Amino acid sequence: MKRKWYIVFIISSIIIILLIYNITSYYYSYKKDLEFKERIAGYDFEKLKEINSDVVGYIEVDNTKVSYPVVKTNNNSYYLNHTYTKEKSEIGSIFLDYRNDLDNLSKNNIIYGHGRLDNSMFGSLNNLLDEEKLSNKDNYYITVTTPKSIMTFKIFSVYTIDKESYYIKTYFSNNKYFKEFLETIMKRSIYNFKTDVNTSDKILTLSTCKDNFGKRVVVHAKLLKKEETS
Repeated sequence: MKRKWYIVFIISSIIIILLIYNITSYYYSYKKDLEFKERIAGYDFEKLKEINSDVVGYIEVDNTKVSYPVVKTNNNSYYLNHTYTKEKSEIGSIFLDYRNDLDNLSKNNIIYGHGRLDNSMFGSLNNLLDEEKLSNKDNYYITVTTPKSIMTFKIFSVYTIDKESYYIKTYFSNNKYFKEFLETIMKRSIYNFKTDVNTSDKILTLSTCKDNFGKRVVVHAKLLKKEETS
């Protein structure tokens, strides 16, 4: 009998320790996120690049808490576990695919970020899975700012999917393949945005993890306008 209670005590203790660790971890992540946002309030790129020369832009997504600098390096792994200050952390950063260039857009341009449960980073992209909110056309817009331009994108597809490489293709050998790509990602959408997309469009793709089982939340938007600032 004592042995049974001892085992129960051990298991309970482990569960409590794990809960405390997770709560502490998310509180730390949330605090770090707030501290960084306070630090870059009223952002300008000179200030951002003083913090990290890898900063290439700034992204804001309507109807979400997404308002972050975008960084880029020569791979898609470093910023999965490094912050904007290059501090090693599971929080990671919002980062541009190393194959893309915000000043010279590809057919498909991908920005990644972790889907944090506290809604930091790309965690609040889950808001875009709410069909009631998607019925409001004011929630369809994404702004990406660089030192040279301000770009406005309009969302045309939102969905969840298992991890794959198809939707993060950046190069298409001809318009036929790009058209097939566009038709595929539009058919996947959980909501009909009634937005025309064609092979002359430049696409922005946001990708984040939905859960611990490999699911992804994916958002696609097309470039509406680009205003040069320098």
